[in-house]
Amino acid sequence: MLTPMNSQSKYLKPNRFFLAIIFAAVMVLSACTDEEPLDPDTNPRDKFEGSWTVSEETGGQPTGTYPASVTADSGNTSRIRINNIFNLGNSVSLTALVAGNSLDINSQTVSGVVISGNGSFTGSAFILNYTANSGGGPENIKATYTR
Repeated sequence: MLTPMNSQSKYLKPNRFFLAIIFAAVMVLSACTDEEPLDPDTNPRDKFEGSWTVSEETGGQPTGTYPASVTADSGNTSRIRINNIFNLGNSVSLTALVAGNSLDINSQTVSGVVISGNGSFTGSAFILNYTANSGGGPENIKATYTR
């Protein structure tokens, strides 16, 4: 013969089940952490700074190698200045916004050339893919920066 459940035990079972679900969820979520924590003392643009050798390609064909340098933009902690881009001269530079290992070059005119593009840092080098237009139509450039 079945005995009726008292009103107290009727409410305890669902509550225990609910608590078990919450406990399991907390355990799962607390186990999720970043593998590489961010170092608050490291600026993502630091890895881009320094002297580089640039190898450029246009349409998959090598077009030249030249020196370049990258410096921190003193006016913005998220930007760098790329000097001698497109081999326009060491005194010519443009700015790029850095976020993690990526950078973006918003459209800028330097020495009469309109340049825009993006890039990424991998290993010990970075690659810029940009468009340069000096008036004769845009050129798609792939520039590999190595030390």
